Amino acid sequence: MDRGKTGLGLMCGGAAIGVAALMALTGSLSMEAPARAEAPPRALPAPPPGGVMGFVVQDFVPPVIQGMDACPKGTSPKVRDIYLASLPADERARLERKENEPELTKRWQATVFGADGTNICSQPDKFDRPLLATVQSADAGGLDLDGDAPGESCSHEEFTAPDGRTGIDNQEYRVMGCTLEWRGKDGIGGDLLTGMRQFHASDEWTQVILLRGVDSLENDDDVEVIYANTPDRPQLDSHGNFLPGYSFTISDKPPRHRNALHGHIVGGVLVTDAQDIKLAQTWGQGGARDIRGARTAYDFRHAKLRLAFQPDGSLRGLVGGYRPVFDVIQSPAIGGAGAALAAGIDCAGTLATLRKYADGIRDPKTGACSGVSSAMNLYAVPAFINDVPAPSARIAPAGTAHAGNKTL
Repeated sequence: MDRGKTGLGLMCGGAAIGVAALMALTGSLSMEAPARAEAPPRALPAPPPGGVMGFVVQDFVPPVIQGMDACPKGTSPKVRDIYLASLPADERARLERKENEPELTKRWQATVFGADGTNICSQPDKFDRPLLATVQSADAGGLDLDGDAPGESCSHEEFTAPDGRTGIDNQEYRVMGCTLEWRGKDGIGGDLLTGMRQFHASDEWTQVILLRGVDSLENDDDVEVIYANTPDRPQLDSHGNFLPGYSFTISDKPPRHRNALHGHIVGGVLVTDAQDIKLAQTWGQGGARDIRGARTAYDFRHAKLRLAFQPDGSLRGLVGGYRPVFDVIQSPAIGGAGAALAAGIDCAGTLATLRKYADGIRDPKTGACSGVSSAMNLYAVPAFINDVPAPSARIAPAGTAHAGNKTL
């Protein structure tokens, strides 16, 4: 990669030139959704002049393979149903009669609470709850996270990706893939799939990708990748799809994050080296702390990007890494008892199941794992991306220009 292509302040201007050139080469953009990992199509255009490309992420959702094959016994039961299943058949039948609904409601809601005002979502460790029904299929979207780090994960069964890749690690999907929030009834998309885009469209979680030093969209062994958040709100069309060609400025001020990665392109697919990645995930908190005293975030450990360039100028693929098990239930844990009473979410049962299937973030002393492999489908459209200065540039004397971490 010729680092000189991005020098002398072309971080912003170069991104604009790169997007404009790519859009001119590829014509109008397809706004298909949701995102999915797939083999790159052929006939990719030449990279834009300067080798700088920018994108805004429209879809960032779990890679759920729809249909009921993965969950032959149906979706995981809610708290009310878990309570009913624990009863003798005759008592269950009695409580299910309409005239006994008030009694049933009182009794199942009582199971949400424990001693000293605790509840199954705010204090999930204090409850012994049934494990969730898990995905039974051998297929899942995701990445091979432990192939380049032998001995760093715990024993687990691996998946095969829809595109035929083997050794796929995605224990979060194994645990959460049969929940109504992820899968929905009759195998259709759950609430999470529609709700996630709202966070990205609102500027709370909005993500951008900036590429520098791209010499070829087919093969390039040295690409600088910035994966970050922005406070700028995307513009939408009448169908809720992100419009391409708008400008966004990267922010690394909490609760937002900026991740500098190294990648390479092989056969039209951009893959980054394993590295920890953090991204905004505030759940309406504005960066406030959760019940553990921590600020919520997408915290992917030993993470990678795998993104295929599309002829229409977009990117499709995956981000994957290991997540601390408690992070998976951050949203309902913040909701507390309301998450269990209103949405029927059994946080305690979910956390216990996540711990059973944990396969990453291995403690070198005990050998125990406290994280689950995870992945998100990602779909991004071209955009103008302005980067923040490198830390050294922020305190450099006036008139000093910087390219990356080098002073020119």
